[in-house]
Amino acid sequence: MIARSRVVAAVLATLLVTVAAIAYRLSEPQDAYEVVRAPLEQATAYGSGQVRVSDVRVATEVREGEERYRTDGLFVVVNVAVQASGRDALGAASSQLLAQGGVTYLPAFSLGASVRADPGFETARDLVYEVDPARIDDLTLELWDSGLVYRHYQRTRTPLGITARNARAWVEAGSGRSVVVVRDDVTRALP
Repeated sequence: MIARSRVVAAVLATLLVTVAAIAYRLSEPQDAYEVVRAPLEQATAYGSGQVRVSDVRVATEVREGEERYRTDGLFVVVNVAVQASGRDALGAASSQLLAQGGVTYLPAFSLGASVRADPGFETARDLVYEVDPARIDDLTLELWDSGLVYRHYQRTRTPLGITARNARAWVEAGSGRSVVVVRDDVTRALP
């Protein structure tokens, strides 16, 4: 009888700690983070490693293996690489594209929308967003890591080079174009 009550007490204590951690996480203000400017094509300090955003592509069709996805809008594809050069794994579990006027685009495919690297490795993958071609001025990729009971307190912001001046050219370049998307992780050891 004594052993059973200890097990119940241990389970209850674990449950209470978990509920308290979740309540603490949910009570934090959503804007309690540091914005880190991450220029396109450049590795930028992020957490205990680095992140690099590169290879911006636009199309009206994306191909992934034998699968083809079409849109009446425009797909924006970017490659994101996370380098875990420290002792801990590093990731970007959440992302969004921000456009002028407060427009926000979430990833087109929820599976494969996060990038995570183990210590000593770099992991890269393509992220895909479906956007309104009329609302792509100043597209900026925002990346951060978050979970149910934790949040990374940095968000990187990478302007993709699509501005009000050249947005029309980007839309024309993507119209009728098909691009191959690699959503599987590409991992390499860091030197």
